[in-house]
Amino acid sequence: MKKLGIIIVATLSFMGAVAAEPAVSTPTVQAKTKVSVVSKKSMSTTKYQIDQSKAKGAYAYSSSLKKKAFKLSSGHNTIFYAKSQETVKVGKKTRVYYYVKSSSNSKLAGWVWHGYLIKPILSNSQVQKLVASGQDLNPSSTILNQPSAFYSTYRSYLRKEFNMTGPLTPFNDHKARVYVADPDLKTYATKAMGVWNKALGRTVFVSGTASHHELVIDAKPSKEWDGLNDGSHLYLSSTALNDKSYMDSVADTPEIRALYNQYESVAEAYKDATNGSAEKKAYLAQGHTLYDQLIAAQKAAAPSASSYWEGVTVHELGHSLGLDHTPYLTDIMYAETSDDGFSSSVNGKYNWNLPKDPNDSRRETPTLSSRDVNRAKLGMKLGYW
Repeated sequence: MKKLGIIIVATLSFMGAVAAEPAVSTPTVQAKTKVSVVSKKSMSTTKYQIDQSKAKGAYAYSSSLKKKAFKLSSGHNTIFYAKSQETVKVGKKTRVYYYVKSSSNSKLAGWVWHGYLIKPILSNSQVQKLVASGQDLNPSSTILNQPSAFYSTYRSYLRKEFNMTGPLTPFNDHKARVYVADPDLKTYATKAMGVWNKALGRTVFVSGTASHHELVIDAKPSKEWDGLNDGSHLYLSSTALNDKSYMDSVADTPEIRALYNQYESVAEAYKDATNGSAEKKAYLAQGHTLYDQLIAAQKAAAPSASSYWEGVTVHELGHSLGLDHTPYLTDIMYAETSDDGFSSSVNGKYNWNLPKDPNDSRRETPTLSSRDVNRAKLGMKLGYW
């Protein structure tokens, strides 16, 4: 069985994992600036909240922006209703303002630049119900299509509910440059990068150089893991890479797991049986038969070396996107246990020691499940890449 890992270094959390959002131009009204209303019209009543991340120090105004009505920070968590809008020319610039009013506080009413308004984010109970009603560890399209304030508000909750690691590899403008230090790994890296880029519909991983990169792919000796990602380096085990027979031991199917469990049971019974007894001899013969069947099943289901190592690289790049392990064999991010003892344990929704989908075979090709892709998309929403 293959072992894949992730090492989370505490200091990496403070790295520039995501390019800063472009600064929002804050519309302010200067006393001597000429202001004129270009047009005014009604609109269907719509709920809004103030986007406090953009509206720092901003105000709502009276008509024609002649007088400040209230400071927008005082409307934190307040639901406003808008039913009219006006286009205003301020100097040489044209801006659209909505007239908003709080149903709970009549003093909170005025004209607000539309860029400061967002649709109300879901409540705690609504988010919990939404997560509970969806597929386990798989963010729904509803969760993936919320305003930015939703992700900043529920960042910790979403991280835990969907087994996310948080920022690991630094990204700039949603891209990470990858330098392949070992030429023998170039094919695996190129394929794996392409798999993620295609699935996410954008170029996330690009080729880097020895002097300009965010992530280095290299080989390193290990008998504990096949792949490991510490944020700055993605390693493949040179020990396993150089083992010509290694592919004969990595397949993981229901048949192989059943044979393995039977073999283990017979091995235990053999140890407990009386030495020299017919029972012990019978267990020995049964054990040999099961062992031969197990080896044959593993060889029959063995993936090609290229497909396997490309899959391992896809898995490790998933960690760079902020994904932790899952208990689903059909996910490329699957791990046999939530705490393997050699890499960071999963601080997620729950712990596990057995797969949640035991009737399936393990994904050991450079492909992705919908759960893999949707969690990666959530990682971008949370600012991990």
